[in-house]
Amino acid sequence: MNIKQNNFFKKSLLSLAVAGAMSTAFIASANAENSAKDIEILTVTATRTQLNIDDTLTSQVVITRADIELANPISLLDLLSTVPSIDIATNGGRGQNSSIFMRGTNSDHTLVLIDGVRVSSATSGGTSLNTISPEMIERIEIVQGPRAALWGSDAIGGVIQIFTRQLSAGELFAGASYGSDNFTKFNAGAGISHGDGQTTITISKEESDGYDVQEGDETDDDGYDFTSVAIRGQQKVSEDFSLEWMLSSDSGDNEYDGYYNGSDIKNHAWLLRANYASNINGVNNNTVFSVGQNRDSTDSLSDGQSQGVFETRRNQYSIVNSSQLSADLQINLGVDYYQDDVSKSTTVYDKEERDTTGVFAHALYTENDWTFEATVRHDNVEDVNSENTYNVGVGQKIDQDTRIVLNYGTGFKVPTYNDLFYPGFGTPTLNSELSETAELFLETKIYDVNTSVSLYRSKIDDLIGRRDGAAANFEKVEINGIEISANYLALGGTHDVNISYTDAEDQSSTTSTGELGYEQLIRRAKEKFNYKFVTTISEVDVYAEYQFVGSRTDDVYGIGKVDLSSYQLINLGLNYDVSNNFSVSSRVTNLLDKEYQTASSYNSQERAFYVGITYKN
Repeated sequence: MNIKQNNFFKKSLLSLAVAGAMSTAFIASANAENSAKDIEILTVTATRTQLNIDDTLTSQVVITRADIELANPISLLDLLSTVPSIDIATNGGRGQNSSIFMRGTNSDHTLVLIDGVRVSSATSGGTSLNTISPEMIERIEIVQGPRAALWGSDAIGGVIQIFTRQLSAGELFAGASYGSDNFTKFNAGAGISHGDGQTTITISKEESDGYDVQEGDETDDDGYDFTSVAIRGQQKVSEDFSLEWMLSSDSGDNEYDGYYNGSDIKNHAWLLRANYASNINGVNNNTVFSVGQNRDSTDSLSDGQSQGVFETRRNQYSIVNSSQLSADLQINLGVDYYQDDVSKSTTVYDKEERDTTGVFAHALYTENDWTFEATVRHDNVEDVNSENTYNVGVGQKIDQDTRIVLNYGTGFKVPTYNDLFYPGFGTPTLNSELSETAELFLETKIYDVNTSVSLYRSKIDDLIGRRDGAAANFEKVEINGIEISANYLALGGTHDVNISYTDAEDQSSTTSTGELGYEQLIRRAKEKFNYKFVTTISEVDVYAEYQFVGSRTDDVYGIGKVDLSSYQLINLGLNYDVSNNFSVSSRVTNLLDKEYQTASSYNSQERAFYVGITYKN
């Protein structure tokens, strides 16, 4: 960070500190509104069973439908970029490839689920998030820290679970938006009742001429065109038995520069889930059986001609039983099985199918002000290896507003098909990447300011990199980080502040003289700062967002490490209810028209404006 940027950052923090000090006098008058906000938030991702977020021993962020409508995001990444310790890297803007780095871990160390279905690619290990429309999302649960003992492979940095939209029976909406770069979007949804059940159907159609996403001589605009459909429903069959179903489908095409200058993308996920409640010898049980599939398909194009298809199909099955043995003790037992299939890809892999079976046991015990959690899991991955993982946690509620939690957990990441079998690169003898993480966090209220502080340390061994042109286990990483978040009501609105510092070092790197040297992992900033302010002025909901992302490095083939400068963004959103049925919304992204890059040589969007109208019955 240069001196000018450092001073700006310090001034921004100072201004916020002064504003926070000035607001103390206003907080007392906001206590009534604050109490109204103290409602129970139920989550399922942290324990795989429904639980109050205040009772889980994990660092969590929940983004609700109300949060989404206030921010008016253009993409899912607009929402994730404001979460502490999450770095976003995109090869251009909306519609292009993107990566998420949670708590300094690699982009494939975060497990992504849609309504419980794994949606990462078995070939690349990545997850296509830029095709998911925010209009299809009801809620996002983000669990930070390892959850491999519950979910298996990939959950080293954390878990992101996206829940598709749920509308009440008879509820419907329809909207249209227009914006910069000839952006247009049409979306609609409806809730349909059927006896003791309900189904929600939503659809979104979005396209844009885009802009030139990459530096170089090719200066044409790189556009995209995506269509998203989601169906989510449930049916109560009897007092104890119910069914749920989900279908999520994203398809479209995008353009970019180079010999491969376009892609056709087709992704879908579906799920059928059965829930059965029973009482055996006085013990209440809830048993959930799920069957589903994820498919991701990318057809790389050159001037409209197919150059090769990468396609993964993953069939998934699971059964989880939750038993409430007493008011204080809950036991969860589960089995997961999934099969990866890459036989539809153009690339010929030496092995086209792989089975993975995992079994786990999870216990949560509460006594007075203490909560204890323990999870153990065994995964058997065909033709790779078997892994045992565990999580242990203890939390104490010191008073009504304060608790302290200590966690320790292990995780692993199975090598992808590309790592193992891609011609000229894959190494079939690779081991899984392994991690150990310790975390201490405190949640409290200081002068009615909800505050949390998290300290964590992770070690990851056997990371997969390239050695002599082939995949190999050799990299070692140590990550140390701190997150500080605060939420308070003052000056007529709600303030959300989070600061994170992430030191993610590659301890296997060497200097030009061949000596061991420690380097920050690429595309990950040490410093991040986010501030959000929401208020209502003359019946107009106002959303303001400031982001600071510190300097980073990238690795360019044939050149080596290059520096990426720090950057600051201001985004604004407005919402106004014209009537009981019609509302108008707008968003301005990159208000100050900053030039910045999250990946070397790839441009980010200039200042952009969007406006939309929505009808709700």
